Amino acid sequence: MMKHQLTLVALSTLVFAAAWFSEVKAQTPEYGIKDDRPAAGSAIRPYAVRGSAIPIDKTYEELTPEEKQVVNTWYEHIPPGDEPPFPLEGLRPIYAALSKAQAKLMAQGELYIFATVDAKGQVTSTKIIGNPSPEMTKFAASLLLLTKFKPAVCGGAPCIMDFPLRHMFIVN
Repeated sequence: MMKHQLTLVALSTLVFAAAWFSEVKAQTPEYGIKDDRPAAGSAIRPYAVRGSAIPIDKTYEELTPEEKQVVNTWYEHIPPGDEPPFPLEGLRPIYAALSKAQAKLMAQGELYIFATVDAKGQVTSTKIIGNPSPEMTKFAASLLLLTKFKPAVCGGAPCIMDFPLRHMFIVN
């Protein structure tokens, strides 16, 4: 009888752990873009871009308050009521263009770039911190310079603020 009780306790512990892990995993979603075609010999399309903590298909206005809070963590301090700049069409066009460039350039390493967005939503300059390759960095800077943004809001008025873009390029 004791053996069955231990098995039952071990089984319930495993079920509880699995449920807890599923709950934790559900609380930390990951968003991305799948390749157009599956890899050779497979019917499953792999991710071309993945790892975003917020939905890449949403505009800033469409983000939930929790998702907006995630965006705010990209900054040292955003006072209550203020908003950071954000791409008008969301992150998907940026990530999709980077993915297509990656297919050609095969860059490897971390891209970390700041785009200075003015009060009208125009990118006026970029600052490169992480550089996977000169070609990819030039492409990413040009891409951000052409991207329209929702301007940042400081104290209720549009203001100038940097938008950080961080992406890891891996060659498989």
